[in-house]
Parts: sequence; C-alpha cells; structure tokens
Amino acid sequence: MAKNVDKPNKTANEGMKFIERGIMPAVILTIIAIVSVALLALTEYTTADARAEQQQLMEDVNKSIIFTDADSFPAEDLDEAGVSLPGGHAVDLSDVSTIEAVYMAEKEDEVVGILIAANPLGYGGGRIGLMLGYDLEGNLFNLTVDAQSQTAGLGTKVAEEDFTGQLIGINASGTVSTSGDSDFEVDGISGATTSAEAVLRGINIANEAVSQMLGLE
Repeated sequence: MAKNVDKPNKTANEGMKFIERGIMPAVILTIIAIVSVALLALTEYTTADARAEQQQLMEDVNKSIIFTDADSFPAEDLDEAGVSLPGGHAVDLSDVSTIEAVYMAEKEDEVVGILIAANPLGYGGGRIGLMLGYDLEGNLFNLTVDAQSQTAGLGTKVAEEDFTGQLIGINASGTVSTSGDSDFEVDGISGATTSAEAVLRGINIANEAVSQMLGLE
C-alpha cells in the first residue's frame, strides 16, 4: 500500500521539475532578448550625435568647395528662405521634402550666392545628396553630388565630372532633362537612368526655389 501511495507523488514531483525546466529557458531567452534590444537602442542613441556631426562636417566641406571665396554660410529658415537676399523674396519651402536646407554664401558679410542642399530619391530608395551653388543671377556654377547610396559603377556615375559638368551654367529660371523637352538638355547615363533622373529632378526643384527667391519668374 505504501508503494502505491508514493508512486503518484514521485510522478507529480517529476512533472513539476519538467515544468520548471520548461519555463526557465524561455525566461532566460526573454531576458537575453530584452538586454540585446536595450544595447542596440543605447548604441543607436550614443552614435546619433556622432553621425550628425560627421554629416554637418561634410556639408561644411562641400559649401567651401563650391564657394571658395565665401567665409560664412548662414542658414535660412525654410519657411522664409531668401529673406536675407538683397531685394530677394521670402519663399516657404517647409513643405518641399526634397530640399533639406538653404544657405546664404557670404563674403565679408555680403551675400554672394545661394546654396541649396537637396536629397532626391534615387535608385532602390536611396537618397542622393546634392549641394548646389547659385550666383545672384540664378546661374548654377558649381555642385557636389553624394551618390554612395546608388549602385557602384553605374548609379555612382552621377557624381562624376562627365555628368555633373553638363549641369554647370544652367539657369534657375529653366528646367533640365535628358529628353529635350526642357530649357536645358544633358546626356543621360546608360544603365543609371533612375539615378540620373533623380539628380535632375532635385536640380529642377532647387531651380524653382532659387528662381522664386531671386524673382526670376
């Protein structure tokens, strides 16, 4: 009789141990997952400032490449871009997602040009960084293109002189394309149509903004 009573208790104890072994691994895995997510979030938080600082540094370098004689580049408020231009017009660009920033290029406190930072959407959803320099007559006289997000050897060609050199001298009062149905026509890039069109789209958007600021329309 004693053996018959003890046997169910032994089975119950084994069942409890099984339950305990079944719960603990799940708890441990949950803790590991929570810690991993927390560490990733912490890493993202701690590196965000560094990435922003690096991006700002690159922008400053590009500004100086375009306007070599300028000594300062004050930013315009996007909701009244152009207000700092002598005889210029304030334009609300706050809803123009392609335009990231507008700067005045100054030399000894005198405005000598306009800088537009734009980021049109290129191939594969990657953004193409444009820094466009215009003189006070609306002529695009220099630019830089960051196409690292595009396909190497194809889309990245939009940053090369063979393509960008065609864009020098176009005026903000007109549009540019590869199809001939615009004021200015340039040659496209074989195998990189989307990337090239993205750059031209960004320039056309910037042209319209500069044209309005300078009152060219």
